[in-house]
Amino acid sequence: MKESFQKNFVHATLNFVFIIIFINVFQAVFGAENTIVGVIFTIMMSASMVRDMTATPMKHLVVQAGVLVWMGVASYLVNTLNPYAALLVNLVTVFCILYAFTYEYSSHMYFPYILSYLFLVFISPVGFTQLPKRLLGLLAGAVSIIVYQLFNGRKRVVETAQDVLTSMIGEAEAGIRYLLNGEGEMADPADVRNTLCRLSRTVYERRRKVLCVSDASFSMIDAGRGMEHIILLLHELEGNMTIKRKELLKRVAGQLEEYRRFLNRQTDRIGEPDRLQMIQDAEDVVQEEFYHSLVYICDHLIHMTDPQKRTKYHRTALSLSLRLKAALDVSPVRVIYALRVSVLLALFTLLVQVFHLEHGKWLLFTLASLSLPYADDVGVKTRKRIVATIAGGMVSVAVFGLISNPAGRTAVMMLSGYLSFYFSDYTGTYACSTIGALGGAVFMGAFGVGDVGQMFMIRLTYIGIGALIALAANCLIFPYRRSMATKQLLEKYAATTGMLAKVCFEEDVDPQLYYELVIQSHLQEEKLSQNASLGGWDEIYELLQRGRAAVRRAHRHRALDW
Repeated sequence: MKESFQKNFVHATLNFVFIIIFINVFQAVFGAENTIVGVIFTIMMSASMVRDMTATPMKHLVVQAGVLVWMGVASYLVNTLNPYAALLVNLVTVFCILYAFTYEYSSHMYFPYILSYLFLVFISPVGFTQLPKRLLGLLAGAVSIIVYQLFNGRKRVVETAQDVLTSMIGEAEAGIRYLLNGEGEMADPADVRNTLCRLSRTVYERRRKVLCVSDASFSMIDAGRGMEHIILLLHELEGNMTIKRKELLKRVAGQLEEYRRFLNRQTDRIGEPDRLQMIQDAEDVVQEEFYHSLVYICDHLIHMTDPQKRTKYHRTALSLSLRLKAALDVSPVRVIYALRVSVLLALFTLLVQVFHLEHGKWLLFTLASLSLPYADDVGVKTRKRIVATIAGGMVSVAVFGLISNPAGRTAVMMLSGYLSFYFSDYTGTYACSTIGALGGAVFMGAFGVGDVGQMFMIRLTYIGIGALIALAANCLIFPYRRSMATKQLLEKYAATTGMLAKVCFEEDVDPQLYYELVIQSHLQEEKLSQNASLGGWDEIYELLQRGRAAVRRAHRHRALDW
């Protein structure tokens, strides 16, 4: 905790101050009834940073505005219609949110939207006369999300490319030092591959649309692939060093240092390595291989930093039907998850409304939180939520039982929100959330340890029931396990790498198709590696190595060869 405090103090404090200012300004503009909307957007703005929306801000603004306005309308309908008619509204709304903001390969964004929708329904519902102002507030929030993205993510792609490529150069230099004098160790090819996948993810998230990647982004990926190739060549030299090879590696290190200086903007230009200097023995295939790899990297570093290449896009030659299929990209993981959770939340929202359960929202918040894409993860998060609820509840009983004045309780609630910035684990953050939630529940109506304790027991009961329902629904009735998703993804990966290897031999290759396949293969590898580490499936790594090797062999036949 002490280390986290020292590391995160400035970031946490600035974020907390920003949140307080934003909520107060939002409340002043849109009224006290929309304070919860301001709170919602402080959560959404931060959560949105798992994705990069800065490449096409207008497109994302339209999407955000559409989703948020519908959430406002749907929450009004749910509170206006009879519960049975509202069931369909809930089902459609939750399904669309989950499918839209759940991703097969990337970090999910669905939870802030689902939580916000439940907040609109249960914490601060509005009538018809207040609805226009609420919708305006939601539109303003959509703008806030994009402005927040543009401010915090405006340099993301440049910084990521610089960070990833300089990191790979550092790994290559470490390998050279190891081969020359035994210092340190060689970089693990699997770690290098993960670094390359990070570069592909950046390009993937910044696409203008499916099959629409700029030439600069093509070059960014290929520069990373070139650096990976250099590191693999270094591994091949291990245990086979000669004086000539050592001299070669010194020349390679000098060229890599020039690339590093270019990426760090210490120089404005770089030149291709001198062929005569690099290849001093025409019979040495290794020298030839390193030379062509360095030339390849140099060319792509120049292209990726060319402003004209950033706005140049090769039009795909694929048919409209194939482009539509690629754009839809129907995912079994997303469909199954969205359907399962939307049915679960819609049914229990109906139950809460029919039986007029005053604090039933806590049951629904628990279901939303613990209904995860993979059944394997539900048990772990359930344990953390129960522990956090008990810990946060006990603190709440002690503190709010002793403090009865509104100012003191407000200070405690604000302090708990501030402290949540210092926790990275779910248990810590949710314990802080529990203090804030119980503080809101007892703010004006419960005083003394007994009254606060009673409210804590009500909350604990609802969360316990919600946890049992979530476990039963996700692990027993509709189980979708990581092993099932991994099997499907392995089949998709085999198809992707097979097609990628095939198109490498075609004379007239559609660049958008080719790089779409490259990016997809990297994203699939990253997800498969993650699943393998969580599930203990070591055999997956061997399958991944085969796929990579097949693609590398095919890539040598392309015009953009080493």
